[in-house]
Amino acid sequence: MTKSANYRVLFQDVLSGTIHGELPAEKFSYSNTLNAPGSANITIPLNPLIKRVNRQTIVTGGATAIYIERNGRINWSGLAWDGQADFAAGTMELQCEGWLSYYRLRHYHATTAFTQVDQADIARALLQHAGQYGDGSRLGMVEYGTEKTGVKRDRTYKSSEHKGIGEAVEQLATVIDGFDFSFDSAWRGEDLITTFRVHYPAVGRARALTLEQGRNCDIGGASIGGKSVVTHAFALGSGDGADQVWASAGQPSKIFPRLEAVESFSDIKEYATLKAKAEERLRIGAAPIVLPSIALYPESSPGLDDFDLGDALTVRGGYGLVPIDGMWRITELAVSVDESGSEQITLTAASRDVFGSDDKNA
Repeated sequence: MTKSANYRVLFQDVLSGTIHGELPAEKFSYSNTLNAPGSANITIPLNPLIKRVNRQTIVTGGATAIYIERNGRINWSGLAWDGQADFAAGTMELQCEGWLSYYRLRHYHATTAFTQVDQADIARALLQHAGQYGDGSRLGMVEYGTEKTGVKRDRTYKSSEHKGIGEAVEQLATVIDGFDFSFDSAWRGEDLITTFRVHYPAVGRARALTLEQGRNCDIGGASIGGKSVVTHAFALGSGDGADQVWASAGQPSKIFPRLEAVESFSDIKEYATLKAKAEERLRIGAAPIVLPSIALYPESSPGLDDFDLGDALTVRGGYGLVPIDGMWRITELAVSVDESGSEQITLTAASRDVFGSDDKNA
């Protein structure tokens, strides 16, 4: 553990945009997860005796935004959804999720056909719909970025489907030659602004950094996901019955028995896209996925400020039946800060082969 970091936990009213200031956090933990909401748990006094922290400013249900600042940089942000009151301990735990959790609860209520539109612009249009449709939709602290990928897609969304916006963005990102995305918060003067960012290509930035067991980290274990193995994949598109568009891909194995995956993509009507989806699922499922858990040593190099979620680093550790040596991509960053202010940083990484190679986008 290390006490080198200076933390503040800030909170904001979502509808008005008012930043109330700092929460009296006794302890907290947070995690950022690749292309997922991530989470945070903040423990505060149940009776804080601070004027700005009251029943009107600490409201769950997505009404309160939470920002965790580390050494002046916002390392995590999202919304307070649930709470857990412990009357005996005199504490309240705020259970929070990242901004994507909000868009998972919003839906696309229009009929729109995107024809040869940059995939980043489609994702942006979906999210902007959530910011424009209906009362209470305008979240002034959220912006949507301008990045392009150069990859154009065809997508049709029907008002009758009321497609989940978060789900639609996640599905769009996972297409072959897709993208990574994040909601990044930063200070802009006295305002906190959260921007939807598209990162392309999605294989991650290769860094000339090494995490090695016993030198700068502890690789205490690894999970081996055998249920991820697939020998035959089916991708189901739009339509019903005989009118449904679907595609499949298969590669019989000399090692694994027949293992099937069936995934639905109701917004996709192009056979070629569905075929690519099935082939990608087959590629990812060629072998069990190994996910090592890495705990950084205190004051080690590299440290938390030296890399970002999604970066690929050299990782060395493990032994025997589970050797770990190669390029691994960081899929989750988790930090826990206790009552004394000491922090513990753990990473979860996946082999970069799972995401493809840099030249796949050529």
